[in-house]
Amino acid sequence: MVKEMGNMTSLSRQLARFAVGLSADALPPAVVDKVKACTLHALATGMLGAGTPRGRAAIRLAREEEARPDGATVLVDGTRVTRMGAVFANSELMHASGQEDSYLMLTHPGSCIVPAALATAEMGGKSGREFMAALVAGYEVEARIAKSFIPSTQARGFRSSAVYGVFGASVATGKLLGLNEDQMVGAIALAATMAAGTLEGAREGGGESVAHEPNAARCGVLAALLAMREDFRGSETALEGEAGFYHAFTGNNKGRLSYVFTGPKRVDLASVTEGLGQHYEMSNVTFKIYATAGYNNPVIDLMAALKRQHAIDPDHVEEITVEMNWLETLYPSPAFPRQQLAEPGVGTTHYFAAYACVEGGYPMHGDRMEDGLGHGGQPLGQDSRITGLMKRIRVIGVKGRKSFAPKITITTKQGASYTGEFSGEEFRWGFEGEVQRLQGLVPGLPVPKEVFGELVGAVNRIDEASSVNGLLQTIIVT
Repeated sequence: MVKEMGNMTSLSRQLARFAVGLSADALPPAVVDKVKACTLHALATGMLGAGTPRGRAAIRLAREEEARPDGATVLVDGTRVTRMGAVFANSELMHASGQEDSYLMLTHPGSCIVPAALATAEMGGKSGREFMAALVAGYEVEARIAKSFIPSTQARGFRSSAVYGVFGASVATGKLLGLNEDQMVGAIALAATMAAGTLEGAREGGGESVAHEPNAARCGVLAALLAMREDFRGSETALEGEAGFYHAFTGNNKGRLSYVFTGPKRVDLASVTEGLGQHYEMSNVTFKIYATAGYNNPVIDLMAALKRQHAIDPDHVEEITVEMNWLETLYPSPAFPRQQLAEPGVGTTHYFAAYACVEGGYPMHGDRMEDGLGHGGQPLGQDSRITGLMKRIRVIGVKGRKSFAPKITITTKQGASYTGEFSGEEFRWGFEGEVQRLQGLVPGLPVPKEVFGELVGAVNRIDEASSVNGLLQTIIVT
């Protein structure tokens, strides 16, 4: 039964109705293209993650604790485990290298939604089109719930990626399970009460965030499974209620915001569902291709472009100024900034800008700062040209500047000045752009280039597939 709140149907009800009614046939071509790009990115980075220590540990955990011959497939390894075991392990693989997709910098929907949908589609024998529609439903609902509220959630001490990722996983799973509208409302309510993930690790440098997305994905699946119970009824106003999700995770249910990337610090909650089914917010998903914070990715590309265009010799650089959105310079939140990121040091924006200026880019796999080694086995943090240059770099936060839209000015010792800037759109490519950009990742994958080509083809034809089995078989390394 639809519950009306004054003249407005609840947010959960509107989102549930959209998700349940969504058909792959109704998806605009641009959305089909985007969801294929997101799928390819998640699977490719999952393959890369399988070779990391965290990835190997996740596979071992699933094999030892969750083995089930008729269960879901663990990527790359091929072992069958429980649905929950596969979701947790595959999410960790997609998250392990730090190169998952990103929505508004601070959430990573793919590593929550794709593993949840993949396991459920496999176990339910769903077609590629059903899988694709479920992914779109999950991405769209998560992005809608999160959009205006991410910085405010961070200011409460919660890590937004996990807190909002549980919604995407629950809706995608519920879509594939065939939940009706009332059940989907229940799944959203359960997701709201299962949301979790604190920010202290990101603030202080602890490692607990490694479990955030995997746990959010698993909890989202659990929410959808519980919602199938015939006698379950979720709270209609789980999101906007007086003691609901927004009150708990943003500080109020009135749309008052603690921080914003740009614009006013107030939002109408009705905007969460405005244009639902007409405008797809998932079009704003960006892709992290370097193993660092999302906001450093465009800095690397812009600096590399300036070096190529103007033949910059880093030894002749007097100073570099990097202007970014102010929240990008106060990660993870102005309320809880990680102080080590404010001054030049290995792993800071100063470092990645200097690295790109010296080397002309940054590795997508293999020798990276996270691995501790640079060219010829030299520790990246001890490369004197990079560490020397990063001390001549100023990073400036600008409140009116869009996210993922850095402006870089290079001044040389000879008095020349070179400037470049991004619009914020550069990392929002579609399927063909994803295929091209992932070429730099291919040498680091545990499969030959030809197998990666097969994966590209399988993803591109997913809307023609009778199941997701062919997709899974493509990336099992025997």
